[in-house]
Amino acid sequence: MELKAIFFAALICLPTTQASADTPSLDGHYYLTGAMEMGAELLLRKDGTFDAGVAYGSADGFAKGTWQVENNTLTLKSETKPASNSDLSGLFQDLQLAIEPNCLAVDFGNGKACFRRQ
Repeated sequence: MELKAIFFAALICLPTTQASADTPSLDGHYYLTGAMEMGAELLLRKDGTFDAGVAYGSADGFAKGTWQVENNTLTLKSETKPASNSDLSGLFQDLQLAIEPNCLAVDFGNGKACFRRQ
C-alpha cells in the first residue's frame, strides 16, 4: 500500500505540460486589419524567422528577419534595411506586437490594429 501512495504523490508532483499544449503556436500567415489605407502581411515560421510586407499609399516595404516571444509580446527583428525614404520596411525593425486572443496587436501611432491569422 505504501508504494501506491508514493507513486500517486510522485504523479501529483510532476510538472504538467497541458498549459503549453493548449497554447496555440504563433507560426502562420497573418494579415493586418484595422489600419486605414494600409495593407500588410506577416509570415511567421516555426524556425523563428519571418517575412513581412506593407503598403501605404504609393509607399511599400518588405522585410525578413527573426521573431521571438517574451512576456506576451512578439518582437520582430528585421535584417532588412530601408533602401529609400519611401521604403516602409523599417516599420518591422524591433516591432513589438501584443499577443491577444485572435490578434497580434500593433499601434502604428494612430490607434490599434491587428495582424490576424488566415
